[in-house]
Amino acid sequence: MSKGCDCWFLSQICRLQRHLSAGEHQQDLFQDQPAMFVSQRSQPPARSLVELIELCGGTACKTVRQAGICIGKYTGRRPEGSRILSEQWVLDSITNLKILPYDNYDLE
Repeated sequence: MSKGCDCWFLSQICRLQRHLSAGEHQQDLFQDQPAMFVSQRSQPPARSLVELIELCGGTACKTVRQAGICIGKYTGRRPEGSRILSEQWVLDSITNLKILPYDNYDLE
């Protein structure tokens, strides 16, 4: 990824974090979603995505074996029936204050 792209991701993350910390969101947005594993190769960085998921009531797990959803590119073994979604699904769901359909964000 280019530096320009990294700056765009960082500015989007910063906006979302300000938005979330101001309390203008549903703290339970991801509450009913399966546990999520964020790929270490994700853009924006995994640490930022995990923070956003947890701020919105979601569960981020440290291993893919526990996950129902994998965020970001992941090529290893994972649980049967789990989904791989793009990082943009997390960002767009938060921005829209609702869980968006998985279909437009599938990476498989």
